[in-house]
Amino acid sequence: MSKVDIYKCNSYEEKDVKPIIEKIVDFYDELKNIKPGTKVVIKANLVSAMSPDKGATTHPSLLKYLSAYLLEKGCSVTIGDSPGGVYTKPYLNAVYNATGMKETNAKLNDNFAIKKVTYKDAEILKTFEYTAYLDDADILINFSKLKTHGMMGMSAAVKNLFGTIPGTIKPEYHYRFPKHEDFANMLIDLNTYFKMPINIIDAIVGMEGNGPTAGKARAIGCVLTSRNPFELDYVASKIIGLQPEEVETINQSIKRKLCDIENITINDDINKYFIKDFALIKTHSLRFMSDKNGIVSKCLSTASDKIFANKPECKKKKCIGCGKCANICPMKAITMVDKKPHIDRSKCIKCYCCQEFCPVGAMQVKSSLIMKVLHRHK
Repeated sequence: MSKVDIYKCNSYEEKDVKPIIEKIVDFYDELKNIKPGTKVVIKANLVSAMSPDKGATTHPSLLKYLSAYLLEKGCSVTIGDSPGGVYTKPYLNAVYNATGMKETNAKLNDNFAIKKVTYKDAEILKTFEYTAYLDDADILINFSKLKTHGMMGMSAAVKNLFGTIPGTIKPEYHYRFPKHEDFANMLIDLNTYFKMPINIIDAIVGMEGNGPTAGKARAIGCVLTSRNPFELDYVASKIIGLQPEEVETINQSIKRKLCDIENITINDDINKYFIKDFALIKTHSLRFMSDKNGIVSKCLSTASDKIFANKPECKKKKCIGCGKCANICPMKAITMVDKKPHIDRSKCIKCYCCQEFCPVGAMQVKSSLIMKVLHRHK
């Protein structure tokens, strides 16, 4: 039976954050009894060079007080991530500066080596490359941010480990796993490979709407933690009003028996944390289970994907014609016409890289009219 703890927290001020860090330390024996000289690596969500008040990145205040505790115990602490873009010191320094990481007093990763591994026990990710600085840790901490996400519906603990893949290689993984179900299983494989024993979600302020980078900051008012990242995400999804089938990583982790939603214990009444009007990106299509062999099921599901599925769309009045969407697209489905992006729908795999990395939020997730009506009715 897995346990998820939720702690009420309404601000990033010291008076609110320090008691939360103390509770997290008490939750984990390896933190409570940590020995001097222990090397701790914190995998934060530093998706882009954005100010922490935007609600897209792990807030430096939480990392500052966790690092302070560990440094006081004589540990070394490294904070790192590999956002989309070049995985180099100048680029990461710009991200560290913008996201407030220099306030944490921890070492900021400056090891840009890449390691290739074969993972025989993977469901789908049999070989992959990852950021080698993670190997320097005695203890790995997955410290994510709760946000909406164009492709996966939600970004939290499980999705955060996509940041173990070096930035410029990320489009390759979208190309390798274009189906959302396969991409979700790839993310799950990353989590089962690294087996990070400590998983924390910063949900004091998250992001709603056009997440994970161009949405709006939204107060959620809590921090969550668990040893099981899949069940942690399930609890987080309930808080913002998502169903398991609307988050493919949760759906697939349940199928793989990594998430047992019937046997999760929570330290507090979760109903107190529910946000009923959180602006979501609904991603699920209709699932049909009509015939034993799945032939009709597959045909109907394919048709439903075309009718009901979301798709990326450019708001041309906001577009600045930078061409970043075309450059980042793993399927080369975007071409620039008169300095505006044109999307070839026959090539688009709905990975939403274009939406995630648009610097002005011009590329957005568009829901079909039918899905808008269904969700409004729901």
